[in-house]
Amino acid sequence: MNGQTNCPSMRSSWQPAAITDATDQKWYKPIISVNADNSGNRHVYKAFRFSRGLLGNYFQFLASHEFRMLRKVEHLDFTPDQVSRPSDASPTIHYRLIEGRPVKEIAAGKGVPDNFFSRLFSDVKTLHKHGVAHMDLGNSGNILVSGRGEPAIIDFGSAIPLSWLPSSVQSWACRKDILGVLKLWHRFDSESMPLFLEHYYQSNYRKNIYTPKRFLKALRRWVTGGAGAEDLSGVATVISVFCGLLVLVSFT
Repeated sequence: MNGQTNCPSMRSSWQPAAITDATDQKWYKPIISVNADNSGNRHVYKAFRFSRGLLGNYFQFLASHEFRMLRKVEHLDFTPDQVSRPSDASPTIHYRLIEGRPVKEIAAGKGVPDNFFSRLFSDVKTLHKHGVAHMDLGNSGNILVSGRGEPAIIDFGSAIPLSWLPSSVQSWACRKDILGVLKLWHRFDSESMPLFLEHYYQSNYRKNIYTPKRFLKALRRWVTGGAGAEDLSGVATVISVFCGLLVLVSFT
């Protein structure tokens, strides 16, 4: 792995190493498993539950979208690589596992490594130079601390290609990523944060700024009229994502 815009399936040889508990997991969430190949190398296998019908087409689109975003940036040092999809039309992707722990866990222990967030800040700018905005960097679960103490960025399901967007929207997307990084920097290692970035964060970050999750929740409330029924939440979320994607496609 190595790191311009305005801002072969191995399933048959894998042995399961770990899998998320899908018993109580919402039906629209992907099932994530970690598998080891014959050489002991570990890979993430991400699969949606439906592969046929209207929902199957939708989830195939999500898998295909994340696959394309990962392929655009897999050569960078801080993103998953060895990205592939099965030869069939199933809504799945897999890629090499980045060995690491979420930054939140590291911060709660001995603290983040020195210069961690300054490196992450630089990495995000590199990501933008390669034409991708992540759009969910304020979620601490998407930032890992590798075994070498370096930042890694995962989960590109919300990512968008900057080339799709008008220049003004590109600037907004890049700014949103930067504010996501600054949010985590301020939360977990504020003492190392340069004063000018502290001022920028305090001046520009708003707690109610829409993350993808909050955007979906707002659309879900609008679609359901505030209904709280659990059985509606999944359908409403799918509709919400679909509406959001329609808005995004309108920029192309």
